[in-house]
Amino acid sequence: MLIRIGKSDLKVVLKDVGLILEYSAITFLAPIIVGLIYSEPLSTLAVYFFCAAFTFLLGMAIKKAFAGEKHTALKHAFLTASILWILYCAVAALPFYFIQNMSFLDGFFEAMSALTTTGLTVMKTVIDHTPNSLIFWRSLLSWIGGVGIVVLAMAGVLTTYSKASKLIVAEGREERLKPNLKNSVRYIWNIYIGLTFFGVIILYLSGMSVFSAINYSMSAISTTGMDIASQGLVGLHNYAIDISLIAIMLLGAISFSTHYLVLKKRNIAMLWHDAELRVLMLLSLLSSIIILPKMILFYGSNVIGIEQAFFHAISGLTCGGFALVPVTDVAAWEDFIKLALVGAMFIGGSAGSTAGGIKISRFIIFVKSIYWRIKESVLPDKSFFSKRFEGQELSQPQIREVNQFILLYALFILLGCLVLTLAGNDLGNSLFEVVSAQSNAGISTGITQAGMPISVEIMLILNMWIGRLEIIPILSTIGFALSMRGKR
Repeated sequence: MLIRIGKSDLKVVLKDVGLILEYSAITFLAPIIVGLIYSEPLSTLAVYFFCAAFTFLLGMAIKKAFAGEKHTALKHAFLTASILWILYCAVAALPFYFIQNMSFLDGFFEAMSALTTTGLTVMKTVIDHTPNSLIFWRSLLSWIGGVGIVVLAMAGVLTTYSKASKLIVAEGREERLKPNLKNSVRYIWNIYIGLTFFGVIILYLSGMSVFSAINYSMSAISTTGMDIASQGLVGLHNYAIDISLIAIMLLGAISFSTHYLVLKKRNIAMLWHDAELRVLMLLSLLSSIIILPKMILFYGSNVIGIEQAFFHAISGLTCGGFALVPVTDVAAWEDFIKLALVGAMFIGGSAGSTAGGIKISRFIIFVKSIYWRIKESVLPDKSFFSKRFEGQELSQPQIREVNQFILLYALFILLGCLVLTLAGNDLGNSLFEVVSAQSNAGISTGITQAGMPISVEIMLILNMWIGRLEIIPILSTIGFALSMRGKR
């Protein structure tokens, strides 16, 4: 979908980008509080002050330079989302650059990975020597990114039929979360904050420190999966923590509309009225059972095999991205295990959730479309039958749009695999890493690391960006570039 817009439209887009950047400056104040709690040097705190001031002034300058009377339309939102994601990642990378002395590209990678809730990291070897404020900053970015994509869906930026409408119309019925977008966003934030606090409590009760519980809860509910130490969860074998993280990741992968209905009706049985949730639980169970025998053989223990199979299957499907083993183990897993997890990450969680992937709603419609096509081929030419999903009649253009989206999604994965294999990486590991990046899952085979080739780093950044914005805003940005070129 290539949208042609003119210079007046660009002014609207940049005005909105500037306005949002102004408000985004507030986010830099949170790590300052953490830094004060842990008595970090003033030079570290000054970096966040500088970034806050720079982001605010940059936003204000852009807003004033491109002020206009034209109102924002959907076509502007596409381009705004794409540009804002890049600009905010650029300023969010500055603390990594100044405090951790990372290259700007590495800092940008880390910020993009966090904000897209992917969880891949180039900080594995230095994380143990990183100030707590910067660790929290990374977790905060992932937490903001988790709910941010839901708000974009509500605003209509993610328009391919991914059941973004579930945020407004629940269960196929005209039952709004709230009468307008502003109130809906407020309720989503309330639910999100409540789920985060719930995660902090159960992780703390499972044996984590307060600081660890806060960071892991933010990372899990946003389905990011970033560790706060080089060892992470490796070798922990704390089943209470494992189960707690599984629960939080599943909560993050469930649509916010479903959470809302459960809270509104005070009936947990409402969870099972959601077709996506039923499929999510079914796929979680099937994925775990499929890889279970191979995991038992790999680790030589029934108990450890069960732990690894269920945890990583759910981590992959929800795009939570946590791993209980080092990357060397992931790279050494049999191709069968990797392929099963690739499929799980590719599908992802529910639409209107923090999870990545193509979304379960699209997967269901894709599978149904195959059945419908077979049914059409065997029925008489003028036969008619209903094509419905969760009580809604689907048109042929909607079905075609879903299938086109999945095709484009797969093409970008193939492009990423090409780049990574040309850089000398194994094809199987390359496929796993690219799917993990584009599905915003974050389980790594070790390809993502400090010092990786620039071509690989840029490609993974592109995959993460494309996966989180779900392609359409990216194509709209390309369309704008082509339209402007045509006017020269």
